[in-house]
Amino acid sequence: MPELSLFRGVDASASALSAEQLRMTVAAENLAHAGDTAKLANGLPYARQRVRFEAVLDSQGDATGRVKAEVVSSPRYLQRYDPSHPDADPATGMVKEPDIDPVLELTDLLVASKAYEANANAARGLLRMHENALRLSE
Repeated sequence: MPELSLFRGVDASASALSAEQLRMTVAAENLAHAGDTAKLANGLPYARQRVRFEAVLDSQGDATGRVKAEVVSSPRYLQRYDPSHPDADPATGMVKEPDIDPVLELTDLLVASKAYEANANAARGLLRMHENALRLSE
C-alpha cells in the first residue's frame, strides 16, 4: 500500500525549488565565465556547466514526485587564432574559450526563474489547503 503523506506535494515542490535554484546558479556562473580564457588546474579553461534533471523513484520504481538535479560539464570550446594572447597555445597560437552563448544562458536563467516561481506558488497553495483543512476540523 502506498505511503500517504499530507506533505508529499510540498516535498515535491521543495525538491523542484532546489533544482531550479541550482539551475539559476549554474546559468549565472556560466555567464560569468563567458569568454574566459584563463587555464584551470586541468590545463583547460572553464567548461560550460549544465543541470540534468532526473525523477526520483521509490523502492518499487514508482515516481515520488521529487526531482534530482545534477551538474554536468559540457567540455566544448571555441578556438581562435591569436598568437599574441597571453593564454594562447605557444605551439599553435590558438586560444581556447568555453562555448557559452550568453543569450542561451539568459534564457535558461529566465525559464528557471519562472519555474521556481511556479513551484513556490504551488507549495504556498498546498500549505494553504492544509491550513484550511485543519481549520475545518476544529
